[in-house]
Amino acid sequence: MSITEESVREKLTEIKNQYNSYRFDDQTIQHYVEFITKDKEGEERTTEDRERFLQYILSENYREVVKELKYFVIVKSKGNRYYIHSKKYRHPIMDFYLFKDKEEDIMKMILDTAESFDKIFEQGYVESEVEFPSGEVIFANFFHNSDHTDYAFEVPEDLKYKERYSINHLLGQQNTAKILSDIHGLGYVQLGNTSARIFKVNDDEIIMTNTYFEDYNEYTDEDLETEIVVPDEWELLGEVCCDVWRVEFIDQVNFNKGNSIPLDHEVYDYKKPFMGKVNPGKWRVKNYYRLMDDDNEMKAGRIPVWIKMERIQDES
Repeated sequence: MSITEESVREKLTEIKNQYNSYRFDDQTIQHYVEFITKDKEGEERTTEDRERFLQYILSENYREVVKELKYFVIVKSKGNRYYIHSKKYRHPIMDFYLFKDKEEDIMKMILDTAESFDKIFEQGYVESEVEFPSGEVIFANFFHNSDHTDYAFEVPEDLKYKERYSINHLLGQQNTAKILSDIHGLGYVQLGNTSARIFKVNDDEIIMTNTYFEDYNEYTDEDLETEIVVPDEWELLGEVCCDVWRVEFIDQVNFNKGNSIPLDHEVYDYKKPFMGKVNPGKWRVKNYYRLMDDDNEMKAGRIPVWIKMERIQDES
């Protein structure tokens, strides 16, 4: 193959698609064209050198669809690297290296992971469960450990930096919520740079929402279908300022078993944890925060439900 600007650009453009365009745009392709075809001062590359650089760049940026789901897609590179992409945002969310001696196991894990992502987006929420033995539930931004150096209730050290527990994506948040519940009896929901208002709807249901929905009528230019009002029977438990982008909640019984600074410690003076009394038992937690639109809910006169917590009724 003749190594010219035109031939290199043609080869690079051939592999460009929607799953590598986030890193392989026209500007980047032009940079590679110049890098391959033009020598720096005092440098003389052979045709073989240029061909080798071209093949490396083609291999690094090639993406081929392996399996397409409703919201996500699995793609692979020329090597043994596989990626899970969001169809909407195009960027890869997770990547895996396929070891030959574990090929079947890793491919199953990749497929299971992609399907788990797809399920979260299909149902529209991150789901977890947590046990409230006494029904006396404490809410906070997060609970400090006794040394005031970290979270009181944390993912085990050998797992906390694993990709499957990364809170940078929704599946990692779901896995994190599960392990914190299983080990500590802690409820955890990931939010954003915000504050959350927490209401007890009744003894079997709690919701978290934003802190400004009641003012929506005043600052919006939109014509609202109906005015947003809080039902009389709802009890405001408190508000959480999410300096750390989460809300944690735990039954008093489980809190007492942990390694947390007491709730009357001065570290909590700025943002006091607060308690709500509900029916004891196992509760299901649905986190809609990243998959909903506050404005759409408020325009329709509805309180936007970021988090819905419901006691799981006994089937017997």
